[in-house]
Amino acid sequence: MGGAMAAFCGLDLTVNQNAQDVQVMTFGQPRVGNAAFASYYSQLVPKTIRVTNEHDMIPHLPPYYSYFPHKTYHYFPREVWLNSMRYGSLVYKAEKICDSSGEDPSCSRSVSGNSISDHLIYFGFPMHSDSSTCRFLMDPHVLGYSVRDQGGNLIFSREPAASLLEYSTGIENSGKAS
Repeated sequence: MGGAMAAFCGLDLTVNQNAQDVQVMTFGQPRVGNAAFASYYSQLVPKTIRVTNEHDMIPHLPPYYSYFPHKTYHYFPREVWLNSMRYGSLVYKAEKICDSSGEDPSCSRSVSGNSISDHLIYFGFPMHSDSSTCRFLMDPHVLGYSVRDQGGNLIFSREPAASLLEYSTGIENSGKAS
């Protein structure tokens, strides 16, 4: 879900914060919208790269249904697919820059998405934290929209004080305390 959230964050920065020249790179991102959304996103955040790895199952979710092209989830461009090329007994790691369709049939769509382990390591680096404490590197401007709750979790909001109050008191959407 981190890749999906990063894509939405890039779009939010462009649309709501009027940020210029936003660049997004995700690893193992699932599909997040239909073809119309993918077109809209690629116009507003054109400097986006999605990196997919071998048979990683997450980039295959939700499934793409070619017989419902306007009703199915669709990727925005540009994908870089990390895969293994075999030549006899030799195995080479390759990076393929895919076409600008977002759904290049010769990239990650050419394989079945059946591997959880391919989602856990990209470029030889684990995509998870070895400790229970994650640290973020953020622009100081973005940190201005965050507060920490009593458990040390970061809460992001345009009105951080209100979010913390709702979170800590357990106020639900109905307006009643839980």
